[in-house]
Amino acid sequence: MSETYFEEKIITDKKIRNYTAEQCKFIDCEFRNCSFEECKIVGCVFVNCRFSDCTIISLESKHSEVKNAVFKKCNLLGVHWFDLLPSGKYAHPIDKLENCFIKYNTFEEMSFVKFKFSGNTIQESTFEECNLSESDFKNCRLEGTRIFKCDIRKADFTEAKGYIIDIASNKMKQAKFSFPDVVALLESLEIKIV
Repeated sequence: MSETYFEEKIITDKKIRNYTAEQCKFIDCEFRNCSFEECKIVGCVFVNCRFSDCTIISLESKHSEVKNAVFKKCNLLGVHWFDLLPSGKYAHPIDKLENCFIKYNTFEEMSFVKFKFSGNTIQESTFEECNLSESDFKNCRLEGTRIFKCDIRKADFTEAKGYIIDIASNKMKQAKFSFPDVVALLESLEIKIV
């Protein structure tokens, strides 16, 4: 099957549901006000693409990768980022998140060193075995978001709300938290505060 190739293309106002895209390559493309619901990508590559005011719901991926994507004012629901990890050690799937609503996402074995999460809402999602050292989660709404087996050393969670961080499994040295939300860290110890 031949590959469909797009470079520096601006794609606007597309509403796609239950569609399978195969063997597509998008380089330096911009998606504006698009909606992709319950779509599947097979053998697709997205490099340096920008998504603005887009909604992605229940994306399924097979043999596809995303490199250095920027998301602004997007809704990302049910995305499993491990399935989109790029080959090689130097590229990252996500370069920037700005004013996004993220729910039911899983981030596994990803590097977010010094990444800025502040200004985003991340709910009922999971970070597992990720490097989040020196990342900025200030003022994030993290309701039900679980952080497990991650490196969160020197990460900033001041004024963040709703996180579930397992003290025993994470590297936490010099991470910053604020009261009263820091008390939630004690829940994993199964102790009672009276």
